[in-house]
Amino acid sequence: MKVVVCAKKDLAGCVALNRLLAAIAPRHDVFVVLSDYVLDAECSNAYAASLVAHERNMVLEHILPWLEARFPEGNEAQCQTYAGLKKRYGIDMEMWGPMRSPASRQAMRDLAPDVVISCRYDYVIPTEVIDMPRLGTYGMHPGALPDLQGLCSPFRAMEHGNERSGCTLFHLDAGLDTGPIVEIGWWPINYDRSLLWNFVHTYFAGIDALLRHLPELEAGRELTTHVQSSEGRKYFSYPTEDEFRRFIRKGGQIVLPEDYHEVLSWFLPGGLADPAMPELRALVSSLES
Repeated sequence: MKVVVCAKKDLAGCVALNRLLAAIAPRHDVFVVLSDYVLDAECSNAYAASLVAHERNMVLEHILPWLEARFPEGNEAQCQTYAGLKKRYGIDMEMWGPMRSPASRQAMRDLAPDVVISCRYDYVIPTEVIDMPRLGTYGMHPGALPDLQGLCSPFRAMEHGNERSGCTLFHLDAGLDTGPIVEIGWWPINYDRSLLWNFVHTYFAGIDALLRHLPELEAGRELTTHVQSSEGRKYFSYPTEDEFRRFIRKGGQIVLPEDYHEVLSWFLPGGLADPAMPELRALVSSLES
């Protein structure tokens, strides 16, 4: 199959892309479209800014370049940088900007994909693009639809005290998180760990759900879906400063050092025991100070 994956340039986007490509890139012709768009709300208060700094700024500006300088020929770690993924799988990646633009729509038309997968992608995908692939365009929303529409849904799941966080695999349509559902992948929330940790693993649950249905796509069949119920549907905006503050007062953590270090260790061949880990910890500490 010709598969186009639309993904985000940040830590959660990179580790999710690693998990997805490990399963599909060796078997299919894959092209990756990247986005890098930060909402104003993601920088609107100190808590949000700290999260986006750990998710994006520190990673793109310092940590990934550090990894690529230390391992210029790549390594055998479970996760690779974007450059490492291109080398490992021999695939192309490009930044296109908004998918609504004429240039992006034409580029997708030229690729003529069999299937499009949107995994932590920033931009709205227009109906014209949704309708292009013969096997469908599928999204992974890191919240259990229809209950948790909108932004930062794992935060809402933890805020509500839910036992698990869902990532909904669904067929995109003209609405926002309204398309028919294939399956919800579930991650049991660990309240001893941070929002960032549970966020990353919520995406993993969605990817694993997609992979369970991959044989259907490989057989040339669109995935079976069911229409979302409109009951209980609620859209959540990005958390406000007060909401983050209440979350922390109740014992929640946005980013924990041990969680952050462990996710970053996935990019090292020896994981947490890798000889480079102390240097990576020191780099993170310098960026946080």
